Amino acid sequence: MKRILPLLFAVFSLAGLAALPALASHESNNALTFAPVVGSASPEASGTGTINYVKGASTEPDTVWTSSFRFSGLAPATAYSVVVFSRGEICTFTSTATGTGHCENTFVSLPKLGIAQLRVGGNAGPAVLQATRQAVASGPGEIVSRGGCREPDQAGSTCAAPGRQ
Repeated sequence: MKRILPLLFAVFSLAGLAALPALASHESNNALTFAPVVGSASPEASGTGTINYVKGASTEPDTVWTSSFRFSGLAPATAYSVVVFSRGEICTFTSTATGTGHCENTFVSLPKLGIAQLRVGGNAGPAVLQATRQAVASGPGEIVSRGGCREPDQAGSTCAAPGRQ
């Protein structure tokens, strides 16, 4: 019994260390690629975006995030919202006469980033596009975390926003 307890402690300690990178993955540049959802009113629509952790302004549990999105192929002159399932609406815009649109926002708190959708109107509107972290759920689009890009850090460096590389 005396040998088993230290062995169990070591196993659980190593298991906890293995989870650390997953916990820290929110401190990164999350690239989102949106794809149409089944039955979308705008099947030709597309979009990209980033959701970045702001290292210098965040103190756990109050994390600060910036977001930037660009869309095309949308219905003209229509109100849209970007909605993250764990948080709700994070930014809104009205599409142009040519069906393009963009929005940027800074917000506090993002419990997890598994699914983001572009919805007509607000939180309850019909989904047009979706980005999905495939490790969390299956679905259209993609969310990929790229480590090492923390915007802005105390040295003043920033990550590239979509279309501004």
